[in-house]
Amino acid sequence: MRTCDNCGAEVTPGDGFCGNCGAFLAWNDPVPPPAPAATATAVGAPAARDTGAATDAARDTGAGDTGARDAGESGAGDTAGPGADTAAEPVTAAEDTAARRAAALVVPVRPVDDDGPDRPDPVPAAAPAEPPPAADQPGAVRPGLPVAPAPVVRDFAGDAAGAPDDLVCPACGTGNPAGRSFCRRCGGPLAAPAGPAAAVPWWRRLRWPRRRPGRGGLRRLLAVLLVLALLAAAAWAAVRFGPRAVDAVRDRTTTPEAVLPSAVVASSEARGHPARSLVDGLNNRYWAPAADRPATGQYVELTFDPPIRLMDLIVHTGASPQQDVFVRQARPAELTLTLWTGDGPSSTRQLRLSDRPGPQTFHHVVGGVTRLRLTIDASYGAQRGREVALAEVEVFRRP
Repeated sequence: MRTCDNCGAEVTPGDGFCGNCGAFLAWNDPVPPPAPAATATAVGAPAARDTGAATDAARDTGAGDTGARDAGESGAGDTAGPGADTAAEPVTAAEDTAARRAAALVVPVRPVDDDGPDRPDPVPAAAPAEPPPAADQPGAVRPGLPVAPAPVVRDFAGDAAGAPDDLVCPACGTGNPAGRSFCRRCGGPLAAPAGPAAAVPWWRRLRWPRRRPGRGGLRRLLAVLLVLALLAAAAWAAVRFGPRAVDAVRDRTTTPEAVLPSAVVASSEARGHPARSLVDGLNNRYWAPAADRPATGQYVELTFDPPIRLMDLIVHTGASPQQDVFVRQARPAELTLTLWTGDGPSSTRQLRLSDRPGPQTFHHVVGGVTRLRLTIDASYGAQRGREVALAEVEVFRRP
């Protein structure tokens, strides 16, 4: 009975895997190596048979020259080997007498010598005949390297389930005797489920790990309180900063549009230059404060109904966009922007203007604006008899 090299359990011949530990086994029982005598006999047999055939031919014909006889004798001697006396078959008296008679009838012929007269060669004495080699006597063989026999894979195609109590492998379907833990064909565990493992839902993976009763209660309570605190903070942040975040995104993704005020008033107006000229769309008409008052501190105010979300403000200074007309009147150098909203106090910003004709844009975002006031703080080219001209004011809101 074979045993497993890993655990020492008994193994049934032909099994590829151990039934106890699942280790891989050889497919067949180890085959003992062939005997050296048989190999030597198989290799040396042709030479012995050839030598015996040559000796039989020489004995039957009873004639031949000296070279053939010498070749036959030398071949027989080389083939015999050191163990020929013990392994050769016994030679009968009749065969010995026939061999001697055939050797005596052969007369060697010497070739003619050109230097001297012809003379007959002496007849050599008959040598004792050697016994013919046996047919199964092996000759000299060169030793070779041992070659392990190739394993033969056992075919399990015809294996059946066997007895009703046999364990069927869930991987390959091979029947295994009761008591085995691993398949004898593929080495897989016999207790594995037949189908693929069901995927665990994500909500089950998020559950709290099971703990022993009476342990981890404080940790679980603290974890629950921490989660509730985080949820409360997230809700407060959404209520507090959510509208601002939405407005910021809309301010960057929408295109502002121009809006006209519902009313325009000024602290004072020069004759022919009313406050309404700021929003008439023409930059060659302007508003100027009264000449009998200092320009510093004078203002113009725009009212919006409904409230708007202010995005941009464009200001045109001077009496005209033409340079020669532009320098004839004084121009505002600094303006104070004051905003009022429906749900909060006013906010101010200082606007510094360049002394050049054309539009000058200021980006200022404020939501819920109901009133907008521009107050003159400084002027360019202010002289006696000149008016401080403010040509146009354009207001843009978010749609």
